[in-house]
Amino acid sequence: MNKIELENKILNEILTNRQDAEHLADVRYFKALQNKDFDAIDKEIRALIIEKAKLEFEGKSTAEVDESIKTAKAKRAEVLQKMGMTLQDIRPNYSCKICNDTGFVDNVRCSCFQTRLSRALFQNSNMGKSMTHTFKDFDPNIYDKPEFGEKMLKLGQKIVESEGNFSVPVIIIRGEVGAGKSFFLECVANELLNRNVAVCFMPAFELSQNLLEWHLGAFDTKNLMQQIFIDCDVLILDDLGTEPIYQNISLEYMQNIIDVRIMKNKLTIISTNLHTEEFMERYGDRLASRLVMSSNALKLDLANSDLRKRVR
Repeated sequence: MNKIELENKILNEILTNRQDAEHLADVRYFKALQNKDFDAIDKEIRALIIEKAKLEFEGKSTAEVDESIKTAKAKRAEVLQKMGMTLQDIRPNYSCKICNDTGFVDNVRCSCFQTRLSRALFQNSNMGKSMTHTFKDFDPNIYDKPEFGEKMLKLGQKIVESEGNFSVPVIIIRGEVGAGKSFFLECVANELLNRNVAVCFMPAFELSQNLLEWHLGAFDTKNLMQQIFIDCDVLILDDLGTEPIYQNISLEYMQNIIDVRIMKNKLTIISTNLHTEEFMERYGDRLASRLVMSSNALKLDLANSDLRKRVR
């Protein structure tokens, strides 16, 4: 599910909450109207409000009618209390008191909308609870050549600033085990999520299992897989080349995912420890031509020592 679809889904949920709150208030209000005393005082208040509007239109004082409205409302509260109710019972109890469950305040997205969106994006991202690193945790000096670390940081910042609309649809990051690929991608993913970009972070092994489920699953499952892999704004495939390959499944579905995302100009970021020749041997010329051999892909090699030995 991409960001726009997710925003629409959340807005519909907020508006549904508003409708439910107003419906419940209407049910209680009509129940209260069954009481003759409440019905009479309610009609009196509405008549006084109309009278006040006429006076305001004519430019006359409303002081006297204001006092009458105040007195009538006090009586209404007494009647409700005798019925075991309060004024709040016949008014909509909106979840958000800021926007009254409209999602917006002065045409600006309400904080309730923003909070829901951020939570939904994180849940859909497949990021684990421990995966919280951002560029604040990224130290270029950890690399053998700090200038290379600075280059990586600048690349990550450019990816984030583009919010998925990068200059090329595919970025391939190659490096040996422990070169810092996953950490870099984790930082990129969280920075994008902080900008409310729909990210899907998928380790290669998990990708392979999902593709198998996609192949064996019902039509609804296939639609869900499409939402996960194709519709997200940025797809991050981590450690490609370590996952099991299922014959007539893995390569075919991966090819479809990559082709559609390139066609839609949706950014896909891939990390791998495979060299070009190894990639071609494992995935075939067709997929390799879309990725490691494509002019539409940015390819980077993390020629770095095992960072895990340096951070202990």
